[in-house]
Amino acid sequence: MPYFPVDDDMPFHPKVLAAGNEAIGMWARAGGLCKKFATGGEVSHEMVASLGPKKLAEKLVRAGLWVAIDGGYRFHDWKQQAGNDDADVEKARVEQNRQRNAARQRAYRERHAGSNAKDNGVTNAPVTDTPSPSPNRLTMTTESSHEVDASVSTDSKLSPAVEALAAQAGITRIEAVVEALAKHTGRDVPADRAVTVARHLLSKARTEPRAPQRYVIGAISRSPLEVQKFIDDGGLAA
Repeated sequence: MPYFPVDDDMPFHPKVLAAGNEAIGMWARAGGLCKKFATGGEVSHEMVASLGPKKLAEKLVRAGLWVAIDGGYRFHDWKQQAGNDDADVEKARVEQNRQRNAARQRAYRERHAGSNAKDNGVTNAPVTDTPSPSPNRLTMTTESSHEVDASVSTDSKLSPAVEALAAQAGITRIEAVVEALAKHTGRDVPADRAVTVARHLLSKARTEPRAPQRYVIGAISRSPLEVQKFIDDGGLAA
């Protein structure tokens, strides 16, 4: 099992003191995620948003602990910090995580597709309250009767960490969430950051939704201004 080592001189290192306790909390948690998902020390904007406010990441950059890169940040001198993992081992772990996430998402889709067919007494015909998605189109009806017609791209590539976060939340068509955000909030949110929005909305549910993705799209259509504020406050828009 991979782990993120921390030197015993770290607590009072000048860079750590400059960053502050809150930012170091983000640094440590991000380090664990980077090791778990074998990102090579890269921390996406979506990962940052799931750990805390962007200002903490900026403190880490100013302190010299992170470096800003396209799409997020990277740990300074990651190989030394992470214990010099063999590159081939890390590459294999990335592919293993990608395959595991893909299998989990397929199983989720198949399980829920079978449940929908059983509940409605049909096998191939679309139903009114839960439309059947075609390979390239997805139409959803929310609890407030708003309909979202979202194009689903099969070419979208997400990092293993983002794929895992989406799958864990029950989000199988993140492109549909992106389309709903654009339609109802007027915000262009990249797929990786749309996962953050989805997880935020699911965390506010009183009980765990049986259909997470359907719940998220319904929540966006019902409370667009609230969702818009969350996107703006977190700097999630493209």
